[in-house]
Amino acid sequence: MNLLMLDHSNLDGLYKAVIMKPLSLKGHDRALTRVRLNREGDLLFSCSKSKSICVWFTDNGERLGTYDGHGGAVWDVDVSWDTKNLVSSAADNTVKLWDVQTGKNLSSIPWKTVCRSVSLSYSGNLIAYTTTKIAMEQETLRVLDIRDSAHMQGNGHVLHQPLDSQSKVIFSHLDDTIMLGNNVGVLTLYDVRANADALNFNKVHNYAITDLQISNDQGFIISSSVDKTAKLHDAKSLENLKTYKSGRPVNSAAISPTRDHIVLGGGEEAIHVTQTSGASGQFEAKLYHLVFEEEFARFKGHFGPINSIAFHPSGNCVISGGEDGYIRIQELDPEYAEYEYEY
Repeated sequence: MNLLMLDHSNLDGLYKAVIMKPLSLKGHDRALTRVRLNREGDLLFSCSKSKSICVWFTDNGERLGTYDGHGGAVWDVDVSWDTKNLVSSAADNTVKLWDVQTGKNLSSIPWKTVCRSVSLSYSGNLIAYTTTKIAMEQETLRVLDIRDSAHMQGNGHVLHQPLDSQSKVIFSHLDDTIMLGNNVGVLTLYDVRANADALNFNKVHNYAITDLQISNDQGFIISSSVDKTAKLHDAKSLENLKTYKSGRPVNSAAISPTRDHIVLGGGEEAIHVTQTSGASGQFEAKLYHLVFEEEFARFKGHFGPINSIAFHPSGNCVISGGEDGYIRIQELDPEYAEYEYEY
């Protein structure tokens, strides 16, 4: 497996290869929907369009076990800062809370429609999730407190907000504010403490937003979109700061915790590339300089679009989950750590 790193000193734009050390994990029968690391980075959680959630050792790729209980595709997972609780949202119209260590299902929160995106607050006490529209049931944003037993049974809420479009959700500051990215490319900011209308909104993409991820200091949010771009935003003002252009739809993007880099992944949908080569689908993960917006490296490995991507907390490893059902743990060699962008 090779990392292709763009040599900016070469006028012909040639790439130089740096040897990589990938792990390829197969624990899901269907396409991955999310890969998520705990705070320390030693555990990797993954979910897919199948019914189980898997947990792995990041260092060697050993699967520790599964969290079984959902009756449909699991669309999203998130883990608390202390790796005590795991929360998942699924097509069986439930959000479930799990004990990470024992695998026990602590709560199953029912709703009227499919539960799509989910996020845990900084403290791990609040769950935010979005639901989809079915028939007369509108899309919604709901926030629950895991310390309230009524909330965990589906009764009551901290925040309940009807939405105009299916949305991705993420806590953007501690337990205070939530950011949504919807199917028409709009970012919206809500204050959890005020069960009221949005604080701010901004149309930042031309088409659907596919993922939202936050920087370690909670100062920046990166969004990815079907419009073939990923964009960096101020987490408070929603101002668009940088744009990273890709040749194909971007399904997920992440900010490096240690360097001024971002990584993005995507590719054409499987239905469009069934009869074409992997190169046509552009299933590579691409590394960009955060400030200068230029791609400087990429690596291959998946045989379908990348649906979810994340940086390891050390900044020296990238984890991706693909439409092909595989998880790839891509360790970045010393050449990456020593690479300096020339400007």
